[in-house]
Amino acid sequence: MTALSTRGRWLLLVSILGCASAEPEPKTAARPPRSSPIEFAYGTPVGAVVSSATTRGRVTAVLFVTTFDIPSQALARHLDEVISRHVPRANAVAVVVEPPMAAPLVDVFKTTLGLRYEVALTGSGEEMNGPFGDIDRVPTLIVLDRLGREVSRTHGGLDPKAIDLLLKAAEE
Repeated sequence: MTALSTRGRWLLLVSILGCASAEPEPKTAARPPRSSPIEFAYGTPVGAVVSSATTRGRVTAVLFVTTFDIPSQALARHLDEVISRHVPRANAVAVVVEPPMAAPLVDVFKTTLGLRYEVALTGSGEEMNGPFGDIDRVPTLIVLDRLGREVSRTHGGLDPKAIDLLLKAAEE
């Protein structure tokens, strides 16, 4: 019995010392490096231009979508919901990755979903080697900080709470 008590005390001492020597967790996680400011310009079917020049000064969500894709439609609506109530105000734009002949569908996409932000076209029907690099899947949400630097990039569906957290992270 004494041998077990001594062994138990020894294990307890080793575990306490082992825990005490572990480095404490940092209180805040290190932020990933941000990109250089991204210069972009996309035209809307009604002739407006959404660009880095028109969005600087506010956090901006750039959503790459297709008009026929259900996940793109869902994320576009979620983004509209978040942008309409987000404080401080943030920008949003959807960029449709379809050929220019799809321009009539862009207006239908915006109107049908009730989007209050601009919806533009890539102009080429693809987004390869563009200002945001290769966009090879939709939906892709890119969040820029106030200076136009990429802070995050996500693919697929997100709920409104996750979008709001991405926008808040870009404000820091």
